[in-house]
Amino acid sequence: MLILFVLIHLIKCQVDNITYVHLIPHSHDDYGWLYTIDEYYSNRIIQFGQEYGNVRDILNSVYSEIQKNNERKYIQVEIGFLDMWWKNQNEEVRNKYKELVQSGKIEIINGGWTMHDEATTYFEDIIDQMTVGHQWVKENLGVVPEIGWQIDPFGHQQTNAALFSQMGFNAQWFARVDYQDFDYRKQNKRLEMVWHPKEYDEDAYIFSAINYQHYSPPRNFFFERGQQVTQSNVHQKAREFVNYFQQMRQSFQTNHLIHTMGEDFTFSHSEVWFDSIDLLIEYINKRRDEFGMVIQYSTPSQYLKEINKQQKKWPVNNHDFYPYADTQNAYWTGYFTSRPSLKGLTKDSGRYLQAIRNIFSFEHISRRTQHFESYSDKIQQSLQYFEEQMAALMHHDAVSGTGKQRVVNDYIYRISNGYSKIRDYLNPLLREYTLQDISESDVSYQQCNWNATASQCNITFSQINAKKPVLVNIYNPSVTRIINIRIRVPDANITVINQKNQLLQADLICSHPQNQKDCDLYFKDQFEGYSFQYYKIIFQDSKYQQKVQPMDIKSLQEQVVIELSKLSTLKVDLIKQSFLYQVWETEKQSSFEVQKLKEYTFSLQYNFYYSSQNWGQSSGAYIFRPDNDQTYTYSQIKNITIYRGQLVTIVLLQGEHTTTQLRFYFNNFDKIVEVETFIHPINVSDGKGKEVVMIVNTNLKNKKTFYTDSNGLSLQKRILNFRPTWDLRVHQEVSGNYYPIGSMIQIQDEDTNQQISVVNDRSQGGTSLKEGQLELMIHRRTLQDDNRGVGESLNEIDIESGQNGLSQKIRHYIVFESQNGQLSRRVQNELDASPLIFFAESDKGLFNFKVDKNLNKIIKNSNIYLRVYLKIYQGHYTLRLYNVNDNQEANFEIPSNFQIMEELTLTANQSKQDWYQKQMKWQGENGKTYQQKQNDFKKEIEQKNIKLKPLQLRVFKVDIKKQR
Repeated sequence: MLILFVLIHLIKCQVDNITYVHLIPHSHDDYGWLYTIDEYYSNRIIQFGQEYGNVRDILNSVYSEIQKNNERKYIQVEIGFLDMWWKNQNEEVRNKYKELVQSGKIEIINGGWTMHDEATTYFEDIIDQMTVGHQWVKENLGVVPEIGWQIDPFGHQQTNAALFSQMGFNAQWFARVDYQDFDYRKQNKRLEMVWHPKEYDEDAYIFSAINYQHYSPPRNFFFERGQQVTQSNVHQKAREFVNYFQQMRQSFQTNHLIHTMGEDFTFSHSEVWFDSIDLLIEYINKRRDEFGMVIQYSTPSQYLKEINKQQKKWPVNNHDFYPYADTQNAYWTGYFTSRPSLKGLTKDSGRYLQAIRNIFSFEHISRRTQHFESYSDKIQQSLQYFEEQMAALMHHDAVSGTGKQRVVNDYIYRISNGYSKIRDYLNPLLREYTLQDISESDVSYQQCNWNATASQCNITFSQINAKKPVLVNIYNPSVTRIINIRIRVPDANITVINQKNQLLQADLICSHPQNQKDCDLYFKDQFEGYSFQYYKIIFQDSKYQQKVQPMDIKSLQEQVVIELSKLSTLKVDLIKQSFLYQVWETEKQSSFEVQKLKEYTFSLQYNFYYSSQNWGQSSGAYIFRPDNDQTYTYSQIKNITIYRGQLVTIVLLQGEHTTTQLRFYFNNFDKIVEVETFIHPINVSDGKGKEVVMIVNTNLKNKKTFYTDSNGLSLQKRILNFRPTWDLRVHQEVSGNYYPIGSMIQIQDEDTNQQISVVNDRSQGGTSLKEGQLELMIHRRTLQDDNRGVGESLNEIDIESGQNGLSQKIRHYIVFESQNGQLSRRVQNELDASPLIFFAESDKGLFNFKVDKNLNKIIKNSNIYLRVYLKIYQGHYTLRLYNVNDNQEANFEIPSNFQIMEELTLTANQSKQDWYQKQMKWQGENGKTYQQKQNDFKKEIEQKNIKLKPLQLRVFKVDIKKQR
């Protein structure tokens, strides 16, 4: 018996000493970068002096070669390319490919339309792009992706990890982490971990792994570059291969290793890869005892099952992976801001998509128009197209601003075409609404960009100049609320009436320094939730002048005092060019409330860094490396003009290279300053690149600590020159402290219980390098490439003139509040729910308003922090509920005509119950067991109320009774 026990023990030890190597054949196919999407799919590709395969050839070759050996496997990632290939295949090939997928020979990994960037993308847009891909996979291949694969994005967010965990992923792989962090993890066997973002609840965890060798094959095993394995060299190549993995084993906790075999646009000649791998597998596995190793074709999910069986206690990570540096002077923090115009377009397009999708969904339920009845399928196709183009913008070389200029132009063309397709079906819908609601027929609507000039807004400009009425139709995509409306108009004696023909208070302010005929018309009103409301801009008698004249401040020596409301006062220091904002706030003290005066001092600066053009490392599209740590004055304020209207006070700051409007609205937004900056083209005639920052100086003491959002959701604590997971060696004081800002950056003063946030309108890089200071990079123009592949300097020019640099108009909101306040979140939600404004010609000066059919009675929601979205999908609807509040729960009252069928994962490709059955359990070094708790939402259904925790996102499958 003792002998038998010893034998069993020896056999077990021998088995445990075997290293199992899981090889992952793959190709990383950028959805645009140096070439456009279409070019990458079908053209001859030359990159870095080498010829690469196009994606069509890759997919064809893999499809053919993988069938020649039952052991061969491959992973497919980018669904946008797979869709292009799929459309050109016959039914036989499609069925065979589906069979290969369902048998596990080809595994769909990640499954998004693209592999999205994580720094410059917004949580809603990430979910959308992953949903487009996941639903394509479910419909066409009948499978559900279970693994995240973010191997090329340049850093990794907490929110993305949390989202992936809720998309039904058991794990994710990535490659790009800071070189110091990687070295530490490699030496301490911490490349694999349980990632639990600490700002989210306990269910938001995901097993995460960092690739050992980027996403490349081992050195000397790039088979498409003349390094094939043959019968004559297999002995030498096998020994080299084994030695490599024996070394790799020292950095991992188990005897199972995973490694990519492939690179950018590989496998167009997949026989070269498969044949070489076949030879290595056969040779090494026949000598298993000699080498102590088994090599096999595998997939990430197959590898994951093996290491999960071992029940190890894994490191637990609670932090993100920003900023990313690949060498000591190369922080990839420039792309947080690169191409601000593209980033602005992307953010605006994402907001537009959420609103338009709800409009069409509500119409699908209410069935008000004949147009929708006739063109329902076409409308869905136009939405699908727009979603796919938005998904393309999420690619990690698209919204990031790191593609070539001609490729960027192609992305813009694609999303512009998406807008055009939507307008073709939206305008007839609005035309029928208008006829039903106010009896005006043959109305043709147009929209005008918020950053346009008055003359670029054709309808308002021509109608007002002809002294004719302008019909304004405004859609509120959120809850019932008061909204400040701003419309670009020419200078004229005009005002606004509502749909009850009541005259509204309005301000006409002509503050354009170069064109006093270019004006803004301001008014405010209460807008019903998720509904359209009509207004008219009409001419009025000259005695009712709405135009606001600038204040006479020449006689004032030092200070201007402006009463903004009964509770707030603004003091403008004309000498120091600073602002004192005084606000009376109500504070609760035991059983009573008291009024306290809070004072906030702030000022604005526009400075710049000279871009490094050093031979060692230049600043470029990816990398921000200043020539030194000092900033220089970019735009000295030369003149201050103040306009005090009935609804808004504007402080106009005219600088050398910027024109800034500070707007203070007279309503419940007393502690918010809207900052709109027009930045002129960056002058590089001196041969030096420049990177422009807006600095907000305050009197807060934040003690080297600040907070930045993660994809628009959780706030991440940042400390200057500090990393929570390793001891940082500081080489770049400025760029090494820059972080991605998707919605806000914030500082707090614990001694005074105050916090100041800056909410932005698009992705930017930001930091807080000095006490009480918030710094955001708003524009950059570099003259050298940073040698990270794009092969171009970041030297954007004006499209119309073909010269100069790129000018840009950018919005920020400075928010003053007590610590842990949610006003900054409210501003973020208000900005994301900006109204859609449509203009049309009208020959009637008054309304003939009939009935209130335009009021939406489908959604009952009064919580501005709770976002509610409906989407038509396969005969039912998906209901998305997002609670964008850090501190408080949200409740959604289920309408009586809603039948909640089941709760889904975030991408709506499987039920939560199905996901629970497949979800893996992990043990952490901290003693915790990570396993999702099943949520029985039947009680919520019975109570007609769905609860969402702070920052929780939930998706449901819903049937809705049609309303007419």
